[in-house]
Amino acid sequence: MWKYRLPVLNSLRAFEAAARHQSFIKAGKELHVSAASVSRHIRNLERQIGRDLFERHARRIVLTDDGEALLGSISSAFSIMQHAITRLSTSQHPVRLVISVDPDFASLWLVPKLPEFHAIAPNALIEILAEESTAASLNPRVDCGIHYADASLKLENGEVLFRSSLFPVYAPDLIQGPPLRTPEDLHHHALLHDRSRIEWQEYTENRGIAAEVNVGSGIVFSGTAYCLDAAVRGQGVAMGDDFLAGLYLSEGRLVRPFDHSFLSKNAYFFIAPHGSAKHPVLEAFRNWLFEGMDRLRNITATKAKEQPYGHSASTDRHDRSSRT
Repeated sequence: MWKYRLPVLNSLRAFEAAARHQSFIKAGKELHVSAASVSRHIRNLERQIGRDLFERHARRIVLTDDGEALLGSISSAFSIMQHAITRLSTSQHPVRLVISVDPDFASLWLVPKLPEFHAIAPNALIEILAEESTAASLNPRVDCGIHYADASLKLENGEVLFRSSLFPVYAPDLIQGPPLRTPEDLHHHALLHDRSRIEWQEYTENRGIAAEVNVGSGIVFSGTAYCLDAAVRGQGVAMGDDFLAGLYLSEGRLVRPFDHSFLSKNAYFFIAPHGSAKHPVLEAFRNWLFEGMDRLRNITATKAKEQPYGHSASTDRHDRSSRT
């Protein structure tokens, strides 16, 4: 008898994909099977372990607590197996991975973390093309892309990597002027703008302080990286987010003075125009990328709970229209 009493691999794969996509249909597309087949695999898995893994609603599925616990273990196990296979497959024959990346994402997240991926695939030859358009991913040389677009778009071979919540950020030890205790205190500080003034206009209108705060003042930058760098240097208050500003927030170089936030209408997408099944490194890169997003999401949530704010908790969901 085999020493490991485990469900069949296809059931575990179906569960992991359905949990990650929160959809049987999307999981089926990824695995090239029908949604009904995914559902059957998961039902078999639930019968075998004697626990419900999903709450099934009319148009959505939601992980149960048992499902959440199993997902964490399975994702880690799959990741370990993928890392081992990638190491073996690239040890003798280095493989080039060409990535088309939005410049802001490249400088604020990907480049600082590349050593982590190099540890997983030490012989992969990484080539990064800093490009803003999603069309860049159609270049036949490109193996995958990470690009910014309207979150409602249905990009072929694309999946949402993350969608940001937006909120003010500043460097408390460097900025000049009175402390930021309430949103009204923004009146005393320079505002820093990412591509346009629309985000600050939405924020001040929503908080009811448009009359007190002049959003027409301050510098407009051509990219998020420049805007956040100016904030880190104490030049004003920027509109940051929970992902691209994540490194600065985790290091304490930037803080968010208030708990108010609004949801961006845009999102970063991971695009694999040629698929990943035949590329020995691409699937490992994709898994590493999404795992990194999950870790950052958990860290950000923990920091948000620990950090004191100037106001009671509230979340405002608005569109971010300054970046297209």
